[in-house]
Amino acid sequence: MKAAPIAQPTGAAGAVVPEPHDLIALRAQATMLRTTRSIGNGTSAGMHRGRELGTGLDFAELRAYQAGDDPRNMDWRHTARRGRPFTKLFHEERERPVRVFVDLGPTMRFGTRSSFKSVAAARLAALLAWTVTDAGDRIGGAIHDGCAHREQPARGREHGALGFIHQLVAIGAHPPAASGPDAFTVALRAFARRVRPGSHAIVVSDFHHLDVAGEHALAMLRRAAAIALVQLFDSIESIPPPPGIYRMSAADGERTLDLRSPAARDAYGAPFRDRSERLATLARRLGAQHLTLATHDDPVRTLAGLFRPRVAA
Repeated sequence: MKAAPIAQPTGAAGAVVPEPHDLIALRAQATMLRTTRSIGNGTSAGMHRGRELGTGLDFAELRAYQAGDDPRNMDWRHTARRGRPFTKLFHEERERPVRVFVDLGPTMRFGTRSSFKSVAAARLAALLAWTVTDAGDRIGGAIHDGCAHREQPARGREHGALGFIHQLVAIGAHPPAASGPDAFTVALRAFARRVRPGSHAIVVSDFHHLDVAGEHALAMLRRAAAIALVQLFDSIESIPPPPGIYRMSAADGERTLDLRSPAARDAYGAPFRDRSERLATLARRLGAQHLTLATHDDPVRTLAGLFRPRVAA
């Protein structure tokens, strides 16, 4: 049977590196998430407005004065009009910084549909950055290139999102460094050490290099913060191409992949299935969210799984 090459990324984007104009334009899509939802998992608090009423910047309501209320919040005009004391209540704001670990290592520089996994990861991280900062919170984290990682301090407002996007573009545009489980684990540990209690932490990777030591690093991260694990993948990793013999290029030369038999096709997806099941089990054990994102998926829909409905005051 004639050999066939594995396809390069196709589709509307066909992106192999993250483009700044694309990541900046995602701000419009982030609006859909920001206006309807707040981030969290389970019963944990969101990063936006909470249920509680107290002192704060946003006026909520008036109610009759109760013992213990702060006299400075008395509404004297309403008190005089009603003939009994009334006090002002405000929405209590609870900031929860969001830190994102983005894997842009060698195994992420692959894709056959729409974009490389690294580009999909950058797009998701940019959406998070816009959603978080436009809601008044801070975004920060670490970007791993396969060998080293670059820390991005948590900052708010537009310059916080743009600073994070700048790092995604700068690292994503360069060839990845040599990678391995040790480098991935070292980066995760460093990331976990910088996350402060009360934060949200999101790890975006294909988790190809996650080993036992890396699982321990994620457990350390979970002790400090609510976490979510977003697993990036390309569809060809989970579903084999049509039966045939395929010629593939690798770092050590060309190889052939014979997928004509049912047994070979079943074995083809085993590594991805095993990795996904292991990650799902780990997420359950840690009480973390586990989401998956294919390179051709809409990242907005995936991010909706990271958010819960905003609680009305």
